[in-house]
Amino acid sequence: MNDTDWKQKYLASLDAQEQQEKARDATQSLLRQGISRLGLAAEGLDAELDRDIRRLRDAIRANADNETLARIIESLGDSVRRLDEARADHDTPPDTAAAPPPPPPEEGKPSLLKRLFGSRDPVDDTAGSEAAGADALPQTGTALRNFCIALLDSLGLPSELEDQAESLREAVANELDPGNLGPTVAAFAGLITRMRGQMEDESRELQDFLRQLTEHLRELDQNLSGARDQQQTVLDHGRRLDAEVQAQVEQIETSVEEHEDPERLKQAIQARLDAIREHLQEFRRGEDSRQRQLESQLERLNRRVQAMEAEGEQLRKRLQQKHEQAVRDPLTGLYNRLAYDERVAQEFKRWKRYRQPMALMVIDVDHFKRINDDYGHKAGDKALALIADQLRRHLRESDFLARFGGEEFVVLMPETEVDAARVAAEKLREAVQQCQFHYQGRQVPITVSAGLARLRDDDSVDRLFQRADQAMYRAKQAGRNRCVIEDD
Repeated sequence: MNDTDWKQKYLASLDAQEQQEKARDATQSLLRQGISRLGLAAEGLDAELDRDIRRLRDAIRANADNETLARIIESLGDSVRRLDEARADHDTPPDTAAAPPPPPPEEGKPSLLKRLFGSRDPVDDTAGSEAAGADALPQTGTALRNFCIALLDSLGLPSELEDQAESLREAVANELDPGNLGPTVAAFAGLITRMRGQMEDESRELQDFLRQLTEHLRELDQNLSGARDQQQTVLDHGRRLDAEVQAQVEQIETSVEEHEDPERLKQAIQARLDAIREHLQEFRRGEDSRQRQLESQLERLNRRVQAMEAEGEQLRKRLQQKHEQAVRDPLTGLYNRLAYDERVAQEFKRWKRYRQPMALMVIDVDHFKRINDDYGHKAGDKALALIADQLRRHLRESDFLARFGGEEFVVLMPETEVDAARVAAEKLREAVQQCQFHYQGRQVPITVSAGLARLRDDDSVDRLFQRADQAMYRAKQAGRNRCVIEDD
């Protein structure tokens, strides 16, 4: 294992941490948006409740800690309970007084749906004559339910929170009261708190590993420095031995020149040879000791490197698993909105460089609200999973399929002209139409509408999606169960 390998692993860990932080930021942004919109729906019921909701929104924007969020949520729950008690004390029996008419909307003030969702009201795609005379309150309740469920579906929650999210989804589908959103807001806030706590735990775990990795690398550097010192010591001792031997040899030469008596010459030479032998033995003893010490250091280094490799591999697998969870839709197994944003940015950069054609397809399930209303949300979930499987089967490996949110899917088709994309869209539409979906012994018909657009010169990702989305809505208006190209 060389320094370059460790540097690459370290940089890879940092990249993985950055991706995880991006996923966390995107999720928190979506959650903040959802809490703000739910707060708008409850605004005006009570001044104290309004203050608690504003405090919650401000705390989320400021990335407040869990303790602060818990205090605000507890205060919000107290306000909701106080309102419930006040309502129970002051309710008038229906047989003694008629309910007062709803107050007229303030002039110039946007409707509740527009305050929640902007200019595009998320009503059912059956809007038309059926919705013309519908009461505003049921539409508001339906819109809130659809929004809350779509928000839960798009979060990409870890498996540890799926049970809590499923309970909240069922509560929203069956018990959501537009006039009393306190419990729903508190439930969403609790889910946010737990999700954020998990993200912070994972971030701390990664930071701890990187800190340990830094300490291990520092220890390795110290050991390598010690090995270099040992090597320098060996060189110094070698030079000293060479000097001693050289000095003894010179003494022998001097004795040969000075002593004519063979016996005295023999003794002088023997003494010098004994001195050389002693220096060699001392050098060998030192080398043996240094060798044992070096082998011990190398063995410790080897164990440390193996442990670091194992820890790094475990961290890499965990980060890969967490990233996969962050970019996957838990219901359908497809990629989610976060993955789409990453992929479309990559494809857009590639398109700007090579100018190869690329098409975008937006697919929406027809009358999906009817499936949820007639058969329940579990039937809707099963229908989405079946549709996702059909779409996945009939696309190329090079195409990118994602669940964009709710009942909407997107398909990126690189190196594809829009006419060819239309052929593929028709195959997808027919595959969904012909698939047999049954729920509790009843056949449930399902179809989809698709809109297609191609990248143009001086285009942008947002404009591309907007054109494909508008084409999809034209397909809805034209009767559904069809595909429309932006220029049709």
